Amino acid sequence: MEIKHKIAIIGATSKTAEAMIRLFIAETDWDILLCTASTEYNFPKEVTVLTIDYEYPKQIRELFLEHMPTVIINTAAITNVDACEIDKKKSWNVNVTWAEQLCRTAAILDAHFIHFSSDYVFDGKSGPYTESDVPNPISYYGKSKLASENACKISYAKTTIIRTNVVYGYSSHNKIDFVQWIINMCELNNSFGVVNDQLSNPTLTDDIALGIKKIIEKKRTGLYHFGGLDFINRIDFAKKIAEIYHLDDSLIQPITTQSLNQKAKRPLQSGLISLKASTDLGVKFCGIESGLITLRHQMHVFSQYSK
Repeated sequence: MEIKHKIAIIGATSKTAEAMIRLFIAETDWDILLCTASTEYNFPKEVTVLTIDYEYPKQIRELFLEHMPTVIINTAAITNVDACEIDKKKSWNVNVTWAEQLCRTAAILDAHFIHFSSDYVFDGKSGPYTESDVPNPISYYGKSKLASENACKISYAKTTIIRTNVVYGYSSHNKIDFVQWIINMCELNNSFGVVNDQLSNPTLTDDIALGIKKIIEKKRTGLYHFGGLDFINRIDFAKKIAEIYHLDDSLIQPITTQSLNQKAKRPLQSGLISLKASTDLGVKFCGIESGLITLRHQMHVFSQYSK
């Protein structure tokens, strides 16, 4: 007899978490536990909300021993690359120590642990990358994500690692991603710069959510790359955003990554090849245009619901 899943999602206000919540409520009978540090957000009535403190990672073990999830999904991370370079201790605590604690807890509960990582584990010299390519992070953020992957691999838990890149999607919690940033900047009607030397394949959160659902249903462990269909330069992505949202793309001016003088290095020729996820899980990742049209529709529809 199949056991009814109880899914615990850490980082409940992230765009990826929100996409999973929407999908799981719509298409499954799974019980959903949302773990968040903030109580100021409104969540669907169908879920149970647990308040956690990221300063005390051992607290999560007590909560989970009480609620007994069968699947634990960790979307929580410090993803501000420059902030990680500045505050390495905080970056390590959230990105690595949390993953270690969650792995231990999952092992105790015999739960499936699903952890999110990043294309920043690579140096960006020869992307796009497959799961078999050797990581070589060039920033502390990338190093912390690679360390979290290693914590999963050496744990006794059943683990799945998902690497993503340039994630975008709808947020009812006003989370800003690259797409929303471009929209906001264009609406100011002033010229602004976007780098013209970074390659990636932006990934819609809805596709990620579907991939996670398939992983749970198929009980898949190991490493998967989740990335959109189109490999594209960041400035070309920005101009496509402007086109889809009927904004003035002449405001978007090319600049180099080096000219920004950022604290942390960025992988330039990056991106993730998702062939394994497509063939094994049956997920068809969307391209830039269809993803942006989907997002624009969601922004319109969901904003009507919230009125």
